[in-house]
Order: sequence, then C-alpha cells, then structure tokens
Amino acid sequence: MIIESKILELVNRYYSFFQNKLENIVKNSWILNKSEEIILFFIGITLLASTFMQSEHIAIFAIAVILLTLLKLHIQKGSKVVITGFDAALLIYFLICLISTINSTLLPQSIHGFLKTVVYILYYFCAANYFQSNQNKIKYVLMLISALCCVEGIIALYQNFVGVEQISTWQDARYINPEDAIARAYGTLKPYNPNLLGGYLVCSIPCIIATGALLLIKKHYKSLLFSVAAFLITALAVFVTGSRGAYLGLGAIIAGLIVLVTVIINTDFKTQEKLKSIWHKVVAALCGAFVLLLIAVPKITKRILSIFILRGDSSTSFRMNVYNSSWHMFCDNWLLGIGAGNQTFREIYGLYMISGYDALSTYSVPLEIAVEAGIFALIAFSLFILWFIWDGYKFIKNSDNTNSLADKVIVCSVILTVLGVMMHGMFDTIYFRPQVQFVFWTMIAMASSVLYKNFIENNEV
Repeated sequence: MIIESKILELVNRYYSFFQNKLENIVKNSWILNKSEEIILFFIGITLLASTFMQSEHIAIFAIAVILLTLLKLHIQKGSKVVITGFDAALLIYFLICLISTINSTLLPQSIHGFLKTVVYILYYFCAANYFQSNQNKIKYVLMLISALCCVEGIIALYQNFVGVEQISTWQDARYINPEDAIARAYGTLKPYNPNLLGGYLVCSIPCIIATGALLLIKKHYKSLLFSVAAFLITALAVFVTGSRGAYLGLGAIIAGLIVLVTVIINTDFKTQEKLKSIWHKVVAALCGAFVLLLIAVPKITKRILSIFILRGDSSTSFRMNVYNSSWHMFCDNWLLGIGAGNQTFREIYGLYMISGYDALSTYSVPLEIAVEAGIFALIAFSLFILWFIWDGYKFIKNSDNTNSLADKVIVCSVILTVLGVMMHGMFDTIYFRPQVQFVFWTMIAMASSVLYKNFIENNEV
C-alpha cells in the first residue's frame, strides 16, 4: 500500500518546482546527469567500508548517499518521495524516538544517540528512492554484499584454523575442556568482536542465497556452484564465531528459507512434481548436514548446548542480570523511555545495575527499543517489521504473472535477512552497529522498491 497525504503532495510539488527551474542547467552538466550513478557508487562504498572501517568513518559515506539523493530530488525530472504502509510505521517510530530524545533528562547524550538513528533511517529512504528507479541494479548490490560476506567468511575460517588470541572473555570454559573451546573468529569488522561478525554474516547470507537463486533462474549452473560454496563457507563461518545469537539467527534463516521456497514452489510450480521431489531432497540434505556438523565438531555442539544451561554459563548469567536491570528501567520509563544511545543508557543503567554487571546495552533489541523510547516505539517498530513481512509474504504467494520469479527471490531474501537479524537481536544488540545497519537497510530498500512497483501495478493506494 502506498500512502497519500497533503503534506507528501506539497513536498513533491516543492521538488517538482526546482526540477523545472533547473532543467536546462542539468541538461548541460555531465556530473548532474550522472547523479544516480554517483549515488550507487556511494552505496557500494558504504557497504565496502562497513567491513574494515570504524563506525564514524562509515557514516561519512552514508551521509554522502543522503546528500546526493536530496540533490537528485531537486534536479532530476520526475523524482519524488514515496511512502509505503510499512514506511509510515517506521516514520511513526522515528517521531516517537524524536519525542523521547527531547524528553530525555540527559539531552546531549540522547541527541548524540538519536543522530545515528537519523542517519540510518534517512539512508534507508534514500536507498529505497534510488532502487525504485533502478531496479536493474539490485542484482549487482546483492552480488557485492555476497562477495563481502564470503570474504569475511573465508577470513573467519582462517582465523579459526590458525587460532586467534581472545581479546575479551568471550567463552566460559569452566564446564568444558580447554581443547573444546572455540577460537572465536572476529574477521575484519571494527571493533573486533565475534558477535558483531556473527551478526554481519547472518544479515548478509540471504544475499548469497538470492544470488544463487537468480543464477538458477537463468540456468547458469556452473556459476551457481560458486554461490553454493559461498553459502557453505559463510554458514560454517557463523559457527566459528561462537556467537550463539548468530546460531539462532542462522537457524531462523534456514527455517524461513524452507517455508518460503515451499510457498513459491506450491504457487508458481504447482504441477511440477519432480521439482517438489528435488526440493524435499534438498531440505533433507540441509537437515542432514546440520546433524553431521554436530556429530563431527563437538566444539560447536557444546557451544550450542551452552544456550540451555542458563545460569550455568557466565555469559548467559550476565545477560540475565542485565535483562533484569533493564526491565526495571523500562518499568520506570515505560511511556517515553530514557532517550537514545548507549551513552544515555550507561548513565541511567548505573542506577539499576547489579554490582559487577556493567553493560553498554540491554543485550536485546526489543528491550533496548522499549528502554530507550518507550512502549509505543516498540509497538511502532514491531508494526514496521510485521507489516513488511506480511506485504512481502503476500507478494511471494501471489500467483499472477506480473510478479516475476526474480522479484520474488529478492523479496524472499530480504524477509530472510529480517528474520535472521531479529532472531539474533532477541539476545544481542549487534543490530544497532553500523556494519549490520547499513546492510540491513540496503536490503529493506531493495525489497521496498520491488513492492512499490507491485503496489503501482495493482493500484494499491
């Protein structure tokens, strides 16, 4: 559904006015005529920089995307701002965060945290605006993210093979033999953190799946083997990070993949029994590979089982103490929260923390949103996620020929990203890191552009 409003109409009239006034100048300028190519370049640089640069440096390239998109809206004929239903829910979340920031008792710290949210959400709308008129470029962005993810996976496997020095207490070895401890890989993402690498891989792996599926549609079977190899490498890399939240995120991706592919086969290939038989064998192979991994690599098995011993694991026990303190913070600030950012959180958390259990965040995305901006922010953000998934699912399940299989693959992959990241986010707040955020919002933007085209074709206004 596309939202129409008088305010949005006035905004687009404003842009149209400048587009008409500057038309002759733009025609005579090679650089201005290449504004969209430059935007794509900076989207790519933002994604590339996420793999090795510090957070504040990554943001510079994302801000360039935002500024270039604002320029494009003023000069490119026909450019306009479009808001979908789930975008409206995201804007409500943004406005609630703004109100929470203004209301915060620690205004300077909260403004600093809120500015990050501003960059992320503006980047999303700018990326979505780009892909709405350049859907043919989506496959190249998918390939870029896939390549970056694969490289990080290879580095992680190498780090695990040679053994890396732990730069923090990341694994409780009290209940396992020292030789069963995982040398937790952290890749090249900064700050070095295996949970951050796990979250990045979970966010990016669906791009590899999408790239492979697009190659399969085009019957490029030899190239498909590279995607299969990349998926196996990155999936194994998730395990060597030792991030249990990432394990759960990968599990959500695999479960979602099985469900969504089954839906597509039952919708677009109803009569092809041979294809259904092949898919059943693929599902059995995936399940068998997982069981084989557990049997062959006891280190990973014990790491997974450590999820269920709760207070018996120091990391889990630490999180449970933080959850308890954060819950009390939320109960005392349930309406508008404490304000945005980890600086604000640390100041307020000191009033609630259990002695010896300091923390930078709540270690849970839903709880973090509720603590920072209150219950209505959590409702709005949850509505955005659920609305997007529902619109995506309806699109995938639609049997009309207007919805191409390639478009369904793109939307399907983004739903998998959302499922994986949100599952990981239930037990960690790596989601708020720019390395994950920019991949996440780029993915949502690509799916949003596909759904936007579908809304226009079906006149869903």
